Amino acid sequence: MIDRTASVAQGIPSGESRSSRSPFEWNLLHMQILNRSLWVLLSLLTLGVPDASAKVVINEIMYHPPDDRDELQWIELHNTGDQAVNLAGWALVKGVRFTFTNSLSLPPNGFIVIARDRGAFVTHYPNLSPVVGDFAGQLSHGGERIELADPTQKTVDAVEFDDAPPWPTSPDGMSSSLERRIPTSPADDSSQWAPSPLPPVQGAAGTPGQQNAAHTTNLPPILRNLRFPSATPTLPKPVRILADLSDPDGVERCTLFYRVLPIFDPTSERPGSSPSEEETPLPMSRLSGDAQRGTYAAEIPVQPEGRLVRFRLEAHDRAGSVASLPHPHDAHPTWSVLSSAPTNSAAVPFAVLTQHGPAERPGQSIRTMDWSGRRSRRTVVSSEPSRGDATLVYIAPGTAEAQIFDHIRITPRQGGWKVRLQRDQLLNGMITVNVLFESQPRYVLAEHLAFETYRIAGIPTPLSGHWRTWYNGRPVGYHLFVEQPNSSFLRRVQRNPDGDLFKLIWYGGDLIGQHEKKNNPESGHAPLVEAVETLNKNRGSDTWGEIERRFNVPEFVNYYAVSMLIQNWDGFFNNYFLYRSPGADGQWEIIPWDEDKTWGDYDGASPQYDWYGMPLSYGMAGDQPKMKFAERFLGSSGPHGGQMWWRQPGWFSGPLLANPEFRKLFKARLRELLETEFTPEKMEPLFARMERALEPEIRYRATTVSARQRDGSAVDRNETLDASSPPQANLESSLERFQRHMGSFRRQVQFRREFLLKELVRERLP
Repeated sequence: MIDRTASVAQGIPSGESRSSRSPFEWNLLHMQILNRSLWVLLSLLTLGVPDASAKVVINEIMYHPPDDRDELQWIELHNTGDQAVNLAGWALVKGVRFTFTNSLSLPPNGFIVIARDRGAFVTHYPNLSPVVGDFAGQLSHGGERIELADPTQKTVDAVEFDDAPPWPTSPDGMSSSLERRIPTSPADDSSQWAPSPLPPVQGAAGTPGQQNAAHTTNLPPILRNLRFPSATPTLPKPVRILADLSDPDGVERCTLFYRVLPIFDPTSERPGSSPSEEETPLPMSRLSGDAQRGTYAAEIPVQPEGRLVRFRLEAHDRAGSVASLPHPHDAHPTWSVLSSAPTNSAAVPFAVLTQHGPAERPGQSIRTMDWSGRRSRRTVVSSEPSRGDATLVYIAPGTAEAQIFDHIRITPRQGGWKVRLQRDQLLNGMITVNVLFESQPRYVLAEHLAFETYRIAGIPTPLSGHWRTWYNGRPVGYHLFVEQPNSSFLRRVQRNPDGDLFKLIWYGGDLIGQHEKKNNPESGHAPLVEAVETLNKNRGSDTWGEIERRFNVPEFVNYYAVSMLIQNWDGFFNNYFLYRSPGADGQWEIIPWDEDKTWGDYDGASPQYDWYGMPLSYGMAGDQPKMKFAERFLGSSGPHGGQMWWRQPGWFSGPLLANPEFRKLFKARLRELLETEFTPEKMEPLFARMERALEPEIRYRATTVSARQRDGSAVDRNETLDASSPPQANLESSLERFQRHMGSFRRQVQFRREFLLKELVRERLP
């Protein structure tokens, strides 16, 4: 009987016995087995079985590049030992996955980058080596655990990072990477990590392939707990700062540095700039504990009313290490408090915008994209600063407690400003807010009413409303605010921000030119082209099945129904965002945008805004320009033929509204809204609420803006008041105009509703 188990265990081919071979053959076989065993042992030794000197660590992480350009994610490894390490068989096994399959030597003190997309990395970081890739998976923007294993599958280093304090927040989409300070110290200690320096212009930065900017051999004092007043006083008073500091070498001294900047200060010679460029030092006293772990305190003296105080700490230990807190590379290089704030007794929030440094140029938020680099990848070229020097102070109605959003960006735009907050401090879920008062006061009213109507219908819609606004210390009256559709908006409306976002622009020429890609530049327009091709297939029920699979049909139905209600004549061909959820089966959705010329308004509209007749066929394929007899006779028409408001059917509205199944749903939803929501009774509370909130703001704007025009201090480019008229006349004309607009909105509901109900009856007839 042959013992197959023993034979295999000894390296003898199964099915053979010792008696089947000669002694010479058996000696030769044993020599071959021995040689093979020695070769395997030597291979394991040379392929990186770790010894005491082989200390490879996770040294730097780019987990959230700006603009959500996740193809630029990467992880850097660093050999802290005194011997080279062959990385063959080493692997990232947690969070993302990558295995070194080839022999690759990492020299002592050497670095190597593992990229998510090596082609995109090399394009963005040229002349950098060694770089390997591509790793599988995607690093979470919210933090996760990463593990590095050697060829024996033993975990040799691991870090579980986060995007919230006490971990640095600047690496979370603000251009910085996450750098390890002392590579040989525990990786899971958040104090061992710091942000890399912010670049002058926004873009994925870091220090890949070289020693970290935050590298040190001795950790400076660590701040464990900072306390200062979060509520803003109504009267100026001292600000007490408490900080817990620890350092095994002992804290030698700690100093608080502060700087005072005007916020509510219309008398400043340089509005929005500091009266002093110098910081004031203030020694901190140890209240309790000892030099290794103690509580320190200082009190910033009383400041004039309406001043912003920026402060930071500088702590020295007895070994000579210095900590500047917050970290100098942080997106928030100081903490901020307000000396006092007015009580907001209005019905709308107060928004105080202050530009401390040089004002940004209009258009500084514009990005251009060019095809370049390996695999024909798009490269984003941006002139946006990575960190701003502006402040928003926000005071909700009925309180004097201010929310301070500091070190933000305020970019001038047509009719106002684009306010860009930091990712770690959002305002009601918003990161970018447009603050507007365009050339016609009606736009400030109509746009918000339009967004409110979309919200009533259940469409994911940007937040909107009105703020009483100051700019660089001077009041500029009520402004409209509108949330910018971006990744924060998508999160707020519970959509995956990894999906594609497009903005439709009418002047782009063709399909691709008219759909500006707002994120994921590397993925291009292929899904968009495919979606439009699907819509234009004339295959009856087959086409409808594809539409249901590829489109969020109820949302598109709601969007076109509301656009029909409010006569959003420019919202079928133009003025919306498109979103496609990630994945091969991602669905398309539509987001309303730029709703100023709605509710009976268009270029050349009657001053009474008494246009109610946009037809039910508008926006669908086959719709033709409508012209009055006199217009035909005189040859007068709008830019697309027909009346001034007529536009060609849109890329999506044309085929969708012409599809029999979609049109049936569209008309049913339109009738439902006309019967349940878009009625004088249901819309009246919305109108009345806006009247109550804004009538005091009309009065405030008329008096303050008129006064500023007379003394030459007006800063709003879009004032509509007559500087030569007395304040009372401006007030009366402003109130009369406001009531006239509100009356026109009420008439729109009444007469537009009547028109559409007749149209629905007419379209059912043969």
